[in-house]
Amino acid sequence: MSILIQQYNLVRSSRAVMLGFIENEVGSDIHKPLSEFNDKNLFFLLVHTANTYKHWLANFALGSLLPFADDKLINELSAVRLLYEEADILTRDFLDHFNNNMDAQITGVTRQGKTVTATPLELFTHAITHEFHHKGQLMSMCRLLGHTPPDTDVIRF
Repeated sequence: MSILIQQYNLVRSSRAVMLGFIENEVGSDIHKPLSEFNDKNLFFLLVHTANTYKHWLANFALGSLLPFADDKLINELSAVRLLYEEADILTRDFLDHFNNNMDAQITGVTRQGKTVTATPLELFTHAITHEFHHKGQLMSMCRLLGHTPPDTDVIRF
């Protein structure tokens, strides 16, 4: 379990670099829709990614009924930061709950009505790789908006 906590801390560190860049360099461009991303803006992807932790780790795995954040109602980066603080708490609770049973089989129904069976390790891996996938998209969006992104990888040069 210690290694998963360490791994998540690396994810959080990378996220902090990304959020700091968006806050300090991208500014109001965060609201600009991009045709290359189906007219979505950075807020949409940031909220979507935070909601993924809520969906898979809390609602699916732990049986919570937490409501999802609506990107149309969030227009400040401070609110996005709160969503990620909530994701941090959910992740910690998830890892604590499955501390000695990361190979357990969890079966549930997704929001789309599909029955899925996965282990806690698979769900955790999905959540963090999903975040990194969208972090790459977010940095591409920033570049399309004219902002050169920093290195946001786990190992930064």
